[in-house]
Amino acid sequence: MPPAKQRVLMLEAPRQARFAYIALPSPGPEDVVVRSRYSTFKHGTEMMAYLGRSPLANRTFNHRLRLFERAQEPQHFYPRPMGNMVVGAIEWTGSNVRHLQQGQLVFGWTPIADVHVAPATNFTPLGDLTAEQALCIDPASFALGGIIDGAIAPSDSVLITGLGAIGLFATQYCAASSATVIAASSLPLRRQLATSYGAREVHDPQTDRDLARTLKERMGGVDAAIECSGNVDTLNLAVRATRQCGRVVCIGFYADPVNLGEEFYHNRLTLLASLPAFSWNNPVRGARPLYSKDLQEMAANDFRTGKITPTRMLDPIMRFDEAERAVQIIADEPRFVVKLLLKHD
Repeated sequence: MPPAKQRVLMLEAPRQARFAYIALPSPGPEDVVVRSRYSTFKHGTEMMAYLGRSPLANRTFNHRLRLFERAQEPQHFYPRPMGNMVVGAIEWTGSNVRHLQQGQLVFGWTPIADVHVAPATNFTPLGDLTAEQALCIDPASFALGGIIDGAIAPSDSVLITGLGAIGLFATQYCAASSATVIAASSLPLRRQLATSYGAREVHDPQTDRDLARTLKERMGGVDAAIECSGNVDTLNLAVRATRQCGRVVCIGFYADPVNLGEEFYHNRLTLLASLPAFSWNNPVRGARPLYSKDLQEMAANDFRTGKITPTRMLDPIMRFDEAERAVQIIADEPRFVVKLLLKHD
């Protein structure tokens, strides 16, 4: 018998992540029931909401004009489910579902919950991917989008800042293209991973108080920077470290004002936003527009061929029952976290 409700992780208000029981719809002929085995968060974007800093909490986005506007009435931003991706097993299929079978392992973009009722088209067979690879398709596709948006070439020197999952996959993609990767993070675990993923140099910005000056004095600055942290101070480091007429790609999501009156303006830099997210319907730059689904398929294939790897990236691993505590660790103890994985069994 299909489940009547799910236990889902909800963000009730800033810094208030709680489990809730929510009624599930009765599954129809086009639906499946999926029992979760592993789940992950979308660290950067979800932490903006968790910390109460998301612009979507008090502004609306006009999709027709593609403008943020002041909300005319209170926004129902909270409560909202947390989570990004799931790997699970099919428990039930509707009568019209042909491509999925009971017991089959699948992955999809869903909140963190014990069970899901959704259209079968929301899930993809795991096939020859590992669970770890499938759960990292989302950050890998954003990293790939940033590489394409920045037109990273084999001859480029590239500074990568913000070494979470996206930044570490950007490191792998740049190294695979033979670009010279310089990675920067104040977190030792992430610097170690960047080295193992092919970074030529790894720096601690807290040890080198003016890393941008160090790079400018030694090599004239980098050809391009890929900034993945969403931190304005780190974006400023990326801008200052980039050579005259270079490129800075922003994959991070910034809530604070950005100073564009110094190195950015006087060194004639190109600042590129990269957001190939399905919900925003943005293609990446290039001769052929590529959207989120295209990049996700490309990232999945890159996992299959070994071009990129999630090895050691899903860390720490916690139980589903510890999800409330897991959110606090992501927000307040980043030195212990790369991309947190929840296990449901």
